[in-house]
Amino acid sequence: MLGYHRYPFVYSRMPNSCPGIDNDYLAYYPYNSGTMYNQTTNMTTAQAPYFLLQNPPPVLSDNRPVTRLTLFKELTGFPNYGNPSGNADILYTGTRGVWTFQIPASLLLFGLRGAQLVIRGVLDDHYDIAESRYAARITINNITVFNGRVPFVHGRPAGGIFNNWRELVLNIPNLRRNNRVEIVNTSDANPDDWIAFDWMELRIATLG
Repeated sequence: MLGYHRYPFVYSRMPNSCPGIDNDYLAYYPYNSGTMYNQTTNMTTAQAPYFLLQNPPPVLSDNRPVTRLTLFKELTGFPNYGNPSGNADILYTGTRGVWTFQIPASLLLFGLRGAQLVIRGVLDDHYDIAESRYAARITINNITVFNGRVPFVHGRPAGGIFNNWRELVLNIPNLRRNNRVEIVNTSDANPDDWIAFDWMELRIATLG
C-alpha cells in the first residue's frame, strides 16, 4: 500500500478533471508526491478520493390531470364502400358537405384544453385518375384548417368495401359548443370522381 507523508490535508484541484464537474466541489485528498493515478490505483475504497456533487432537493409538482374525450360520427350517406359499416359519405368534384359536432354542456364544466378533428377518408376506385388531382378545402367554424391535396389513396378492392382508408388529423383553433365542419371537394378531376369519408371524430382534451 502506498504510504502517506505526514503533511496536513491541503485543498487541491484534481488534475485533468472532467469539464462537466465543478472542481470547487472536489473533496480534499492527501498530498503525495506521486501522481493521482498512482494514488487512486493503490488506495483501498475507503482511502480513495471522492466527489461531493450538488444534490438539490426534489420539487413536488401537482399538475392537473388531462382527460381525453371523443365525439364519434359515423357517416352513412352512401352504401357499399364504408368499413366496417358498409356506408360512407361521398363528395363529388365541386360539391360540398357540412357536418356538426355539439359538445355536451357537462364537458364544458371541466375546461377545454384543446381539440382535434380526425377524418377517415379514401379516394374513389377510378384508378386512371392521378391521386395528385384530388384536393379539398376544410373549414372548422369558418376558419380554413386544410386546403390542398388530400392524403388519401384510391380505394381497394375496386367496387367493394374499401380496406385502405387513411386518417387526416386537424387541429381545431376555435373550439365552440357547436362546431361546424365544411368540406369542399376542390379536385382537378371529372364531375363523377369523388372522395369518400367513412367517419369523423372530435377528440377533446379537458382539464380535470
